[in-house]
Amino acid sequence: MKKKIIIGVVIVAIIGIIGGIQFTSRNKKQIITVKTSKVAIGDVKMYLSTTATIKSKNEKDYAVSAATKISNVKVSVGDKVKKGDIILIYDTADLNNQLESAQINYNNAISQKKDAVNKNDNANILSDEKIIQLDNAVLAAQNTLDSVKIKLSQNSNITSDIDGVVTEVNVISGQTGGQGTAIIVQDISNLKGIVKVGKYDAAKVAIGQSSTILSGGKRYKAKVSKIYPTATVNTTATGGDTTLTVEIDVLEAAPQLKINFDSDVDVLLNQVLAVVKVPAQSILTNKDGSTYLFVVSDGKAVQRNVKLGLQSDTDMEIVSGVKVGESVILNPGSSITDGVMVKDSSNLGGK
Repeated sequence: MKKKIIIGVVIVAIIGIIGGIQFTSRNKKQIITVKTSKVAIGDVKMYLSTTATIKSKNEKDYAVSAATKISNVKVSVGDKVKKGDIILIYDTADLNNQLESAQINYNNAISQKKDAVNKNDNANILSDEKIIQLDNAVLAAQNTLDSVKIKLSQNSNITSDIDGVVTEVNVISGQTGGQGTAIIVQDISNLKGIVKVGKYDAAKVAIGQSSTILSGGKRYKAKVSKIYPTATVNTTATGGDTTLTVEIDVLEAAPQLKINFDSDVDVLLNQVLAVVKVPAQSILTNKDGSTYLFVVSDGKAVQRNVKLGLQSDTDMEIVSGVKVGESVILNPGSSITDGVMVKDSSNLGGK
């Protein structure tokens, strides 16, 4: 009998141990390891991150005369020029001949009128009609001479209107005429970015907003300088979209920025300074649009409804709902509910 009692006690003890192990195991499974971040005071900045095509703020395109032969193209791509430098010379031999002929005709018209007036003084035979004819001849010769002079001045050479670098040359010496742009000079030290923004972002962009243009690991200060008054419809084979063009001035020397290349750009749309903030990845949204998060209190996840202020991709301004120094759970999954036991992974050596 004693033996049976002992065996019964052992069995009960074993069951108790097993039950205790299972109970402990259940409790351990209910403790969820989470990552947290402290509610802090800081700045929240909202950016428009997009791309910009780099362009020169000062560019001049030059076309050539359709009828005048080019004697000498004085520049090549990459040449630096100053304002007033000759970049192309025309062959003006024909124009010089025309000028000489027009000058002779003008001189003859003047002489003929002078001779007629002298004869009129001597013999008194010059009619009013003849005087008009002589005056008209002088005027016609003068107009022809002036026209050739203007043509010669416009077709003797082309000079640069700006300091810059030659970025395109589409003509050669000996060529007569040409279509389109012959030479392009650009100021590559004075740059801007051309940004295309959609309807949603366009409403947030304003002239004067601080911006940053990035290239090759370098960050260059910039600002929004121009917003086009109308949007542009871009149609492709697969569809189309409507965008608004925005210009961003580069405010400092940017040798790594190359004209016609795309560069990343951040436009500071809005900011609030020294406010209560939490990481954006801690915020959850209800179906009704209200927002909440979980704070860690006494080893438990506690749901808090919060009111948001300015929002960025990384941070959220908290108007109400949490206090500075509290720990909020990052990326809370469906297993995180109000009152569930949690443990901060930072207390486990990051494991």
